[in-house]
Amino acid sequence: MVWKLGGNQTSKRTTMLQNYFKLIIRKLAKHRDYALLNILGLSLSIGCSILIFALIQHHTNFDTYHQKAERIMRIVMDVKTDGFFPFPGAPTPMASALREECAFVEKAAMVSGGDEVLISIDNAKGGKDKYKEQGKFAWVEPAYFDILDLPFVQGDLKALEQPNTVLITEKLALKYFGNDNALGKMLRQDNRTDLRVVGIIRDLPHNTDYKHEILASWATLKSDSTLGLGLDSWGGARGGTHCFVLLKEGHALAEMNPVMARFCKDHPHPEMKDLFTYKALPMLGLHFDKDYGFGVDKKFLWALGMIGLFLIFTACFNFVNMATAQALTRGREVGVRKALGSTRGQLFWQFIAETGLIVAASILVGVLMAVMVQPYLNTWLKQDIVFDTRLYLLLGGFTLVLGVLLTFLAGFYPGLMQARFNPIISMKGMGEMPKSGTYSLRRILVTTQFGISQVLIISAAVITGQIHYAQNADWGFRPGAIVNLQIPDQANMKTLQTQLLQIAGVKNVSLCYQAPASRSNNQTGLVYNNRPEPEQWVVNDKPIDARYLETFNLKLAAGRNLQASDTVREFLVNETFVKKLNLASPEEILHKTIKVGEFKAPVVGVVRDFHNWSFEQEISAIAFSTHAPGYYTCAVQLSPGNPAPTLAHIQQTWEKLYPDHYYEQRFMDEELGEFLETETMLLRLIRIFAGIAILIGCLGLYGLAAFMVAQKRKEVGIRKTLGASIAGILWLFGKEYLRLIIIAFVVAAPLAWWAMNAWLQDYVYRISIGLGVFTLSLLSTFAIAALTVGFQSVKAALANPVKSLRSE
Repeated sequence: MVWKLGGNQTSKRTTMLQNYFKLIIRKLAKHRDYALLNILGLSLSIGCSILIFALIQHHTNFDTYHQKAERIMRIVMDVKTDGFFPFPGAPTPMASALREECAFVEKAAMVSGGDEVLISIDNAKGGKDKYKEQGKFAWVEPAYFDILDLPFVQGDLKALEQPNTVLITEKLALKYFGNDNALGKMLRQDNRTDLRVVGIIRDLPHNTDYKHEILASWATLKSDSTLGLGLDSWGGARGGTHCFVLLKEGHALAEMNPVMARFCKDHPHPEMKDLFTYKALPMLGLHFDKDYGFGVDKKFLWALGMIGLFLIFTACFNFVNMATAQALTRGREVGVRKALGSTRGQLFWQFIAETGLIVAASILVGVLMAVMVQPYLNTWLKQDIVFDTRLYLLLGGFTLVLGVLLTFLAGFYPGLMQARFNPIISMKGMGEMPKSGTYSLRRILVTTQFGISQVLIISAAVITGQIHYAQNADWGFRPGAIVNLQIPDQANMKTLQTQLLQIAGVKNVSLCYQAPASRSNNQTGLVYNNRPEPEQWVVNDKPIDARYLETFNLKLAAGRNLQASDTVREFLVNETFVKKLNLASPEEILHKTIKVGEFKAPVVGVVRDFHNWSFEQEISAIAFSTHAPGYYTCAVQLSPGNPAPTLAHIQQTWEKLYPDHYYEQRFMDEELGEFLETETMLLRLIRIFAGIAILIGCLGLYGLAAFMVAQKRKEVGIRKTLGASIAGILWLFGKEYLRLIIIAFVVAAPLAWWAMNAWLQDYVYRISIGLGVFTLSLLSTFAIAALTVGFQSVKAALANPVKSLRSE
């Protein structure tokens, strides 16, 4: 009997739940506009939040797959200038010195990576297949594989101790050799070194900062007569040369500090003892380190997280606003249900169930939107976010928690409000329902929505202004129609320059190390005017030819240009160089002798300052010389007109001189654009998410305006009957939103100014935040509200008052 009674109770509960579900479906079907507006707003916010969650997860898990990641360090340097210049590289003897001199270092290894490399493979036709690989090549010591997790698929690590050996990933093995066994095959690096494949390693995961897929033996580098020079010297380092350290278990990073301090004394720069300071940093933190690591700013991820929260809150506010307004139209229903015996708890949970159904539908739509948009997001942001099994599991937990929170955040207050309705009063109709509390809540929520939109609009305007400033500011040189070509070897570079100058459409050609503004800059020590001690700051060494100033339209502040030469016979310096020496005028340095690195010569001219880095950094002290072995770039200035025929002729000329190399051209404007990649990416995200936040807010405003019009229908009819104008009716609806927008602006403007002013502090050269930005935000919000609310307001103002006053 007990079992049977329990079964009846279970059956009754099931029947009750089925009835609730049917009732909810009917209600949502009856109020389709209400349901669709909420689902669209919530799904947009959920889809964006999922993408933001995936992006944050992607960046916070870089290189965490290494089993010993917590014990892995990297050695970096501070180079002394006026203060200290952070430098990500380390001298090449660092690893061997640590192995010999530091007892708690378990393993240490040097890695020297290159920006790009040409890989040539013999093909079946007797020719060569050429591949230009960007950032994939590195020389490595064998201990590198004991520190990082790079599992072998085939081959033997011991073979990498021999010269002319290399390891490649599975992906590159398939790319270079197809289905053939890659072991024992040969590949040629930069048309100078033949390397034998001795091992295949597993493909690298997407979330790693160390993307080297072609790992050549350190012994090959040491045996190279040119590249191997100076490997035992403490006199300098390349930015791409890293020292990895694995500490023994039980030892902490703090123990490396006295070791690094001792190394500064025991292994100083050969000429400038206090030039370098060494420090050890945890590998896992370098992904977010703008000075020594890979420059992914944590503030950027925090900003994205805040935008995701803004979107969620905006959609929740919409839901609460529309639900409370909708609740007023359901007064009779609530009254009838209470009169028939429904309890407050049953009414509350019914509304929560309605909210849960809308949230579930929104999550489904949002997930589908996120999956569809993810490939485009990767393209826009140049990211490698992959929706793999691990991310799907994380997203499952994220959406589950998000769904529960949204259901209660969006449904709690409207459900509680409905459950508290007095059945006697509520059955009299909507017009007699108490509204003061809900009206105040809606004011607060709408004001918050307006505030969020204004913060995002101001942020987008400031970032746009900074990018526009950087793009249109005077860099101090001509960034226009100049094409930069790589010089593969210097034997034919003079011939290349001569032949290019003969092409119609080519105005000038210069041989140089790099263009005036470049990510690659050589920093070295300086001795001025035969002083006994070197200067306590470094100088940017730029090898150029005599055509460089004319090609890039650089101006002289004093003196003359360099004379044509292939050796260092004289120097040019820039104005910052003169200022760092505390000289009174540019003329004062003329004919003074300086020693830059190993070269000593007189200064014959002073070049006006130009930006040699991005706008985030100060202009460096620069020394120019005709050091021909330092020429790696051929800068071609084009004449005005159609560049296509000229570029085709340039390519033909280059390929005839360098048939075994890969032709690649870069416009100067493209290279300058790379300095603004982070800002451009942030601006895209801000604009996209600001637009979505505004759209979600508009959906809510549209729904609220519709309910407000319905609620004031009789009032509008009476006003029109008594002679009210259309403008007066429009003001009746608009004045409330006008007040809310102004209140939101008063709160949002200082917050946006504080956030954007802090962001601009990262730039040495930056815009100021003027009143125009805030005026734009305020007017934009007015326009958005007017367009959203205006349609419903005009419709109400033009309605026939007879119909409005007709009895129900």
